[in-house]
Amino acid sequence: MNYETEIPIENKQALRKEVDEIWSIFRKDVEKAEVNAGVIRATHYEGSGLIRTGKGYGFVYVKGDGGKWLLLDDENGKR
Repeated sequence: MNYETEIPIENKQALRKEVDEIWSIFRKDVEKAEVNAGVIRATHYEGSGLIRTGKGYGFVYVKGDGGKWLLLDDENGKR
């Protein structure tokens, strides 16, 4: 899932809170599709007009052995 956010990508704490809210809804679609992983990619754009610069960050959720969803963290392994 891709979405645009107003939160700068560098503000990982606020971004994570927003993504947790999105995941609570998107998880139902992932489970309905009977897959064991889901990705949410947030993109934040700067500027206006035809040319804008942007940064993105992806959050990867995987279903663990016990059926619990885990968020993979590219810096620290599993959270």
